[in-house]
Amino acid sequence: MYTLLIVDDREIFRRQFKRFPIFRDNTQFQVRFEAQNGQEALKILHQEQVDVMITDIRMPVMDGLELLGQARKEQLCPCIILLSEYADFAYAKQGIVLGAFDYVVKPIEQEALRELLDRCKAYLDALAKGSRQGNNALRILPSLILKNDDYAQNISRQLAQRTLEQHQGDIGQLWQIFCDILMQIGQQILAERPHMELYCETSRLFSMQQADGPQELADRFCEQIAQMQKEFNKFSIRSKSELVQSVCNTVVKNIENNLSLRSVAGLHFVNQAYLSHLFKRELGMGFVDYLTMVKMERAKILLRSNLKIYEISQQLGYSDTEYFSRIFKQFTGLTATEYRQSRTE
Repeated sequence: MYTLLIVDDREIFRRQFKRFPIFRDNTQFQVRFEAQNGQEALKILHQEQVDVMITDIRMPVMDGLELLGQARKEQLCPCIILLSEYADFAYAKQGIVLGAFDYVVKPIEQEALRELLDRCKAYLDALAKGSRQGNNALRILPSLILKNDDYAQNISRQLAQRTLEQHQGDIGQLWQIFCDILMQIGQQILAERPHMELYCETSRLFSMQQADGPQELADRFCEQIAQMQKEFNKFSIRSKSELVQSVCNTVVKNIENNLSLRSVAGLHFVNQAYLSHLFKRELGMGFVDYLTMVKMERAKILLRSNLKIYEISQQLGYSDTEYFSRIFKQFTGLTATEYRQSRTE
């Protein structure tokens, strides 16, 4: 039996919802929990096992979209359905983009609810089966990505094919499962390298738009794994020297702390000239070149925020905004303004 949480600020609606005959006829679902806003719902989700959450969009304290976003971020519930009025249709569509399983329009018709719960059951059954059979692949894939191992692509293709075999037909359900897998992988990686959150933007975004069928969706999943691997390993340096590896990690973690060769050498208790020579020998680039590369990658992330360009320049240790802009153009081929515009079009 799957447990269900109903979230709505109107008590009368929650009471009527629980009285739907479907919950007497269909023993696969039981309404065990209820909440009057998103904040109450989150407390329940943190304390109880909830398989399906049906939540209104418009609520005080915390609305349905905020609740959806937080629940998806923390992976608190595998199947979240939005309740909306006809006037809230645009919000419902936004919820689908954020990862909602589906939405249902008020007033709820029993047949529509029955059909929706049947799809929820099929999805949850398949998810449980897939999680068991795909457990080994999910266990080793994050470590392969972090090692920048080419075998990660073989594993991702195996995982995609197994998922296709288990979830034939419903492309929407398949997309949801691929999204969940990507989220799990990303969270496992960031648990080991939390500082990389500063540099990882879109590797976990996944779209099913214009997918011709399940196979193309599976191919996109594999491409997303490849992009995730590229993004997480952008600054990974293959060096036999543990000192160089440690220096590189220090730079990535503290790029906004006005680092220099002298300061980093001091942090590692080594001679500045020795570190410079070792860095050049091991990586084929100077320390300053590596530092600049990491700064420019961080600048690309910051340019997607609302920070002004001079603020970004100062944040990365460049007191001269024009100098920062010249370096950025040398690195990307675009000025900071051009880069920002290209990402908003």
